[in-house]
Amino acid sequence: MDKVKLYRQVFSAFKELCASGKQPGSFSDYCREHGVSQCQMPIVLKGEFQQVQTITGYRRLTGKGLLYSQIYDDFKELCAEGKQPGTFQSFCDKHGVTRKQIHNYLNSHKLKVVGLPGYSEPIGHKREQYQEVPFEDIIFDEAGFLPSTLDRVITVKVDGHVTVSFPSDTDIDVIAKFADRTRKEAGYVGA
Repeated sequence: MDKVKLYRQVFSAFKELCASGKQPGSFSDYCREHGVSQCQMPIVLKGEFQQVQTITGYRRLTGKGLLYSQIYDDFKELCAEGKQPGTFQSFCDKHGVTRKQIHNYLNSHKLKVVGLPGYSEPIGHKREQYQEVPFEDIIFDEAGFLPSTLDRVITVKVDGHVTVSFPSDTDIDVIAKFADRTRKEAGYVGA
């Protein structure tokens, strides 16, 4: 096989793996495993080569990121097979990874352990149950009044999506304080 075909085949295979969500590791490691030079790839393929960062599904993996990804994937697979190896923390400890390291990785990649298929929490471990409270109740409690049933109200559109009505006798400072607390811009105030 000539050099151009080999490089094209390796690059195409890597792109397909990324697109299917099965990226095997870093691009440089993949090239090394298949006997091609990552540095020579753009020179050999010329117009066919695209920057690795623009490949659909590509994730930049460092050495640690690859390790954390592997730990998470292994734990997820074991849970799915019904062979949960204890807590996720103990599983990470066996691989020499601290709680803080894996926690940062999970947060930065928006991954969760709770809710994985086949995962069960340790006995006696309770997640806090949160009670949903309508945001209107919090607003009116913070403002120190309950909404009036009269038709005369001040309507505030927050960020163009949420509309909140205040009784017409509400002090404008209270409404301004509400808008500041939501950290959004009050787009429209009308009576």
